[in-house]
Amino acid sequence: MEIQNIPSSQKEISIGEEGKGRTGTGSIGAKLGGVLTDRDRLACQWVCEQGAMTADQLYRAVWWSPESRSGTYAYNRIGFLSRAGFLKGARTSYSLKIYYKATKLAHDAASEIVSGDTIIPLHHPKESETLHTDGLTELRLAVLRAGRSARWQADRALVLDAKFPKERFYGHLPDAVWTMPSGRKVAVEYERTRKGTTRVRAKVEAFARELARPDRVFDRILWVGEGGALPTLRIILSSHPEQVLRTREEFLSEIARPIAPGGLL
Repeated sequence: MEIQNIPSSQKEISIGEEGKGRTGTGSIGAKLGGVLTDRDRLACQWVCEQGAMTADQLYRAVWWSPESRSGTYAYNRIGFLSRAGFLKGARTSYSLKIYYKATKLAHDAASEIVSGDTIIPLHHPKESETLHTDGLTELRLAVLRAGRSARWQADRALVLDAKFPKERFYGHLPDAVWTMPSGRKVAVEYERTRKGTTRVRAKVEAFARELARPDRVFDRILWVGEGGALPTLRIILSSHPEQVLRTREEFLSEIARPIAPGGLL
């Protein structure tokens, strides 16, 4: 991200106890014939952090479990959140998928289930950014499904986090900082389309400077590239072996395998 998750000790979870007896935004749901559950609030948190998500992505993030793989209940809950004004769905001009974005109500609902130091951003990506947002969400979902995430801080949360040293990056923040269960922190940068050499080099060098610091805020740097973005990334990163490049397919395959000794993932 160029400046123009989830900071918390709370573990990322996909399955949780349904909330009972909460007040606040729950009363809004009750007025509309439904009860706002903690999983509904977790769905709101995911959309706030990612910016935009499809119903299928929300199902996999919040409601999926090995014991119950039917998405019917999840889609009913997403429909309720939309009717109640927590989520707002819209199609892009280049996709038939409906992407849900969070409203202020969703932000308030998400804030009811997080710990005190968790930052919940409220960001609506531009239509031109939707596919980038979609790709990043798929990376995060793969990490979650593999059980490899203790924390995922989206760039929007990093911008708001007073403890994150934004000034050291000169506007070139990573798309996310992924903390593994081991405590290792990985800066994640997803490039879906071709960028200018100067722009990419500036970001690579900003990350390299941070990695060289004794008080660095991440331990590894992972670039995930697709299509036209790959040639430029391969050229520039060839002189920065400490920054790892994977295609999206390579990353999704690698994250699903057991952890290799000394490997990035």
